[in-house]
Amino acid sequence: MSSATYRTLLRIPGAAAFFLTATTGRPGIAMSSLGIMWLVHDRTGSYAVTGLVTGGFAVAEALSGPQLARLIDRIGQTRVLPPVLLAHATAVVTLLTLVESGSPHGLMTAAGVLAGATLPQLGALSAARWSALLQGGRAAALPTAFALESLGNGLCYLAGPALVTTVGASGDPAHGMAPATALVMGGGLALATRRGTAPPAPAPPSAGAPAVRCGGRGSRCRSESTSAWACTSAPSWACTSAP
Repeated sequence: MSSATYRTLLRIPGAAAFFLTATTGRPGIAMSSLGIMWLVHDRTGSYAVTGLVTGGFAVAEALSGPQLARLIDRIGQTRVLPPVLLAHATAVVTLLTLVESGSPHGLMTAAGVLAGATLPQLGALSAARWSALLQGGRAAALPTAFALESLGNGLCYLAGPALVTTVGASGDPAHGMAPATALVMGGGLALATRRGTAPPAPAPPSAGAPAVRCGGRGSRCRSESTSAWACTSAPSWACTSAP
């Protein structure tokens, strides 16, 4: 499959199903932070409070992403996604309730942090499935698959902000959060049901087996079940076998 195209990739059994379900949820991810910003500012009239809540959401999303990835590496996508999505929906409903009731700003910020910390990165989970699916004779098609993922991400992150802004401007800003959460929930739960293409949880290493580590300041390692490469944000020489 050295000359693979997007069409031939999506014809692989199970590929179109997981790619399209993950793509369904991606606009919701792109909509969430902007939807929170419109909502909080409309209800409080304060840019400071808006920055606290939205910033807490963004920081929590960035910090929790690698931790969720490690958990998925150990347990598997199909087991982790449902409870994480339930927690995210609960956090969003809690945030809406607190904002609507004029609750203390600290509680709003805490709800925003929880919403960000439980937002699953569906694009990364979809890319992990390509890594598991395109092995052996299909490995040459992996760059094309990642290019398709990049295209999907780009389109969704262009459409998401425009959609949430349009919905919020046409009525109540709270209405923008409804489709955002619905898309994340729908796409994520649909992806969790696609068990046939989910990367298997790796078996624990046997005694005496070398561990993989990333050296170098600021480097980060991830399992192949969530990334096509074992090491990210590090030069190739930084990956070494540890005794």
